[in-house]
Amino acid sequence: MPHSSLHSSIPPPRGQRAQQAAFVLLMACLVILWELGEPPVHTLRCLVLYLATQQFELLLKRICCLVEEVWHIHSRYQGSYWKAVRACLGCPIRQGALLLLSCYFYPSLRNITGLSHSWVLAILVLSQALSILLGLQSLTPAEVSAVCEKMNLNVAQGLAWSYYIGYLRLILPGLQARIQTYNQLHNNLLLGAGSRRLYILIPLDCGIHDDLSVADPNIRFLNTLPQHSVNRAGIKGRIYSNSVYELLEKGQPAGTCVLEYATPLQTLFAMSQDGRAGFSQEERLEQAKLFCRTLEDILAGVPEFQNIYRLVVYQEPAEGSSFSLSQEVLQHLRQEEREEISVSNFQTSAVPDDSVLSQEPRLLISDMEQPLPLRTDLI
Repeated sequence: MPHSSLHSSIPPPRGQRAQQAAFVLLMACLVILWELGEPPVHTLRCLVLYLATQQFELLLKRICCLVEEVWHIHSRYQGSYWKAVRACLGCPIRQGALLLLSCYFYPSLRNITGLSHSWVLAILVLSQALSILLGLQSLTPAEVSAVCEKMNLNVAQGLAWSYYIGYLRLILPGLQARIQTYNQLHNNLLLGAGSRRLYILIPLDCGIHDDLSVADPNIRFLNTLPQHSVNRAGIKGRIYSNSVYELLEKGQPAGTCVLEYATPLQTLFAMSQDGRAGFSQEERLEQAKLFCRTLEDILAGVPEFQNIYRLVVYQEPAEGSSFSLSQEVLQHLRQEEREEISVSNFQTSAVPDDSVLSQEPRLLISDMEQPLPLRTDLI
């Protein structure tokens, strides 16, 4: 699966490789059982018995969880015991069917193991109790990460959705109209194809400066776009403002654009600095990458925003390197202009010349008295 188009270090969503590995193990085990020559009926009986035993142990674990949830029945489940049961046990029909299946195969335990039913049941309960007490069935960090990503439970995913719903969805629809108004007042400073977008800086280390000239002296503040006002969450006339910056190259102006950081990254950075959040630098980097991927997916699903923004994702190298933020933005700016020129040239070449279309149709009549046959071998 390819990496994100924003940055090579952003991981793609997890695939189905775990299921594929399980399928390979399944086929290998079937081959081994076939080589051993065990009767298929006996093998199937043992397999179903083991699955039934496993489901019974899982049921015991969920019952223990239910005991805890009953103490929170009013604060978490609005006083509904049925909601608590469904939250812990899952679908009642499925669990009931598995319980009946376990009870059906339970009498065959004595025939296979030669042990009494009571002894086997006590061992099952004992093993599950020890597993819960010792935390032997805890999810691995990779499993926790996969579940959180699948269900949109990560901090970064919430921040990305909040950034889109609470900010980008409000300012992007009218951004180009505000840029046009700014051009009328400031001698068309944002006239280039690449300048008619909002450039959003996303540093993966979450290092955000309140003054962009501190990050790079070649980024110089020019002015602000006309403000956007909207009634929001009880605030009358809430103001949204965007800044216009000039980019310098070798001391000379090289480009102008609307530029800003993705502000939710400040939250990620602050969380990593606050011990109460329990947020390490490694986790911050993982969440920053997930923020980029989530925001990219959200905006990709809004076709009307495709030519209004550009995400500039970068990772500042170690100290002493020649990385330049202004050059990074200029690279994106020039790429946008090249793409715009390519599209314009293609559209121009695809449209026929008006002089050709305006000519009257003419009939071409041959001087020959008899028409020629279609077959060339007869001529």
